[in-house]
Amino acid sequence: MVNILKHSLLSVILLYQVQANSAENTAIEVGSKYQVQDTLFEYNETISELESKHGVYHPSIREILIELGQVHQQQENYIEAAEAYERALHISKVNEGVHDSVQIEIVELLVNTYSNLGYWSDLEKNMEYMLWLYRRNHSKNDEGLVSMIKRLANWYRQSYEYHSAGKAVSYLVKADDLFDEASKLLTEEYSRTSPALIDILHSSAMTNYQIAFEVEDSFRMSHRDIREAMIPNKRPNPYLNEIAVRKYYFEQSFHKGKRSLGKIIESYEAELPSTIFEYAQAIVYQGDYYLSLNRKWNAMKNYTKAYSVLTENESNRLFVEKIFGQVRRVKPFRAGPIKEDENESVAYADVVFDVPSNGWPTNVRVIRTHPLNNTKLIGRGRHAVSALRYRPRFEAGKAVDSEGISLRYYFEKQ
Repeated sequence: MVNILKHSLLSVILLYQVQANSAENTAIEVGSKYQVQDTLFEYNETISELESKHGVYHPSIREILIELGQVHQQQENYIEAAEAYERALHISKVNEGVHDSVQIEIVELLVNTYSNLGYWSDLEKNMEYMLWLYRRNHSKNDEGLVSMIKRLANWYRQSYEYHSAGKAVSYLVKADDLFDEASKLLTEEYSRTSPALIDILHSSAMTNYQIAFEVEDSFRMSHRDIREAMIPNKRPNPYLNEIAVRKYYFEQSFHKGKRSLGKIIESYEAELPSTIFEYAQAIVYQGDYYLSLNRKWNAMKNYTKAYSVLTENESNRLFVEKIFGQVRRVKPFRAGPIKEDENESVAYADVVFDVPSNGWPTNVRVIRTHPLNNTKLIGRGRHAVSALRYRPRFEAGKAVDSEGISLRYYFEKQ
């Protein structure tokens, strides 16, 4: 788990390159092993001298500690680097106060270091502290604040991928709250069709889909898991019965995601006719959301409406073909571990099936597995593909049946 976190988190964390405090202001570079030891010795000697002359909290020590941490970082001595940065941060708090923005530089370094170590709790603590600093030092209409809110929200969504049960969903709830905050700030400052706002609304919808998907499935989350995810995040509910609890949280998230996608539709509708394709796509996207949560009647209503919108103008024929010309698995909503690349080391099943007009696969046949003729994979593949949801192909404004759809389904490692 640590190794997975260590490498995956780097894609969502802003790396910060520290510069040395020298006349040329260039980055520290260290050569051989002996040079490294000499450099570390010099830094520690300098720190000791400053402490004896000026005390352990002198501001200059902070800068030396940052540089010392960088040397350790370059040598992949992450624990030592973290210790140096933590001490530098403490000195900064003593001298400038706990809310001073100068600490952001050091916290960025700690985020980078703890991501390399895979120290989850320390990483989470520093990510949350950095947002706290941004809130204290940026106004509500500052793009930097919105960017930081989005960054932490996306980090929470990444965290969901590497946890399970109540802990995983608690990260989704935290992400959802932050997307709400970002959406509110962007709505106050930008137009409703702002790409930044549209992106936040999409993320909100996907997050709520994931929450609804999790709480509905008793095999994925127990009643206790649900309560542990929700109540600490200030989302209690009035029910004690497990069935009522699951329904309550499912409906809450389902409707919230639906509203987020509805806002996107409304924003493009207000700009018609110049946004005709975006408007139709948004309607289809909401239809995919419905279908992925087994609301097929709502989904077909959306698909029919989008088809009608596009076919009102002959010039939109290519758009119609792109969206409705073939069967498409509903994306980006999670429906199984489908992968685009081929990897012979991973177990998979080659499956053929039909997609009727309701989008629910039927007549599922496993024609090959890897490893070959694995009866367990045959059963798992048939079951997994039957649970997928597909946007059906349309002809003359109506959903039609499609036969012989092929798919290579990759199984998660167990």
